[in-house]
Amino acid sequence: MGSDRRPDRCTVDGPTGHPFAYPVLSIDLGGEVPPAVHEPRSTAYRAKSVPPPAPVVRATQSRPPSDPSRSRIRLHLKPGQKGTRQLVAKYGERLVCVRYRYDPARRKRFKTAEIIVGERDWEPTPPRFANDQIVGVRVAFEEVDVRERVKQAGGTWNRPRRVWQLAYGDAVSLGLSDRVVAEPASTRGCRGSSGKHLDTDAGQASR
Repeated sequence: MGSDRRPDRCTVDGPTGHPFAYPVLSIDLGGEVPPAVHEPRSTAYRAKSVPPPAPVVRATQSRPPSDPSRSRIRLHLKPGQKGTRQLVAKYGERLVCVRYRYDPARRKRFKTAEIIVGERDWEPTPPRFANDQIVGVRVAFEEVDVRERVKQAGGTWNRPRRVWQLAYGDAVSLGLSDRVVAEPASTRGCRGSSGKHLDTDAGQASR
């Protein structure tokens, strides 16, 4: 028995919504149930799921921690003054002083206390020279202000040694103890000083 094949056309809706046709081959099987015809799957583009955008995190500038040691001292109180009574009651004779520090950057005020936490015997180092000992002090020629202060304190120029001579106590008072030469000059004054030409001699010493 020969089969009668008749090509037909089937129309379906495409992925874009427009109908399109495609050929279908029909076969007469003599009363048999024809096989099911499967329509082609739609190949329409499916958009991929896009994750939501991450939340925007704004960087905030954090303030540096407070450092009382860098703040400005505006008030210095001794034990017994107003504002120290509670600390005196707490620390007694160990309280040295109370300070109020202000930090303008963080708008903070700090109350600090200096207390004694330990005590032991100590022998001070004897001074290098007696206060009335005449010593030599080195002053550079361009240090005009320092030289004038030395002269006002009674210092004189020692030309042979190229140093200014004055009492050690006066040198300490002027803040020149670190400029004192190792050996003392004289206990009788300024031997060898030129007296009348101090500025000229100081200029020669710097050359």
